[in-house]
Amino acid sequence: MAINCVGAIIGAFVGWFLNEWSTARRERPKLCFQMTGTPEDELTEKELRTKTSASEHGIEVFNVGKNAFILDHFSLCYKEKIMVDCFIDEADRIILPNENIVYTLMEQDADALQYHCNQNRFEECDVIAYSVDGKKAKGKLEVPVFALRSKFTDFRGIV
Repeated sequence: MAINCVGAIIGAFVGWFLNEWSTARRERPKLCFQMTGTPEDELTEKELRTKTSASEHGIEVFNVGKNAFILDHFSLCYKEKIMVDCFIDEADRIILPNENIVYTLMEQDADALQYHCNQNRFEECDVIAYSVDGKKAKGKLEVPVFALRSKFTDFRGIV
C-alpha cells in the first residue's frame, strides 16, 4: 500500500514536471533564417557603393513561434566566433508570429562573411538572435552563394 502511494506521488510529480517542461519549450521564441537577395531597385551601382551601402545579400528572419519576438540584433557565428553583428532598425524590431523581416547586409558585412567563408570553407553558420529583454534564439543559416564563391577562388588559383 505504501509503495503504491509513493509511486503515485512520484508519477504525479514527473507528470507535472514534463508538462511544465513541454510548455516552456513550446513558448520559447523560434526564429528561422534564410539568405535572400536584395531587389535591384534598392541597390546602388556596384562602382558607387561604399562599405556602408546595401549589398545584394539579405537575411530573412521568420518567427515560427507562438509569441511575438522583439529583435534587438543577431550575430552570425562560426565555431563560436562572431563574424558579423546585424543590428535591426527600430521599425523592424517586432516580428509577429508567422511574420518575417528582411535585414539587408551592408557591403562590409557581406565582405566579412565572404572572408570568413574563404578562410573556413563552411556552407552553414550559426545565428544567435537577441531580444530587447535579453532572450536568445538560436538558428542556422545556409550561405550557398558565399560557399560557392569560396570554392570558385580555389579553382582560380589552379588555372
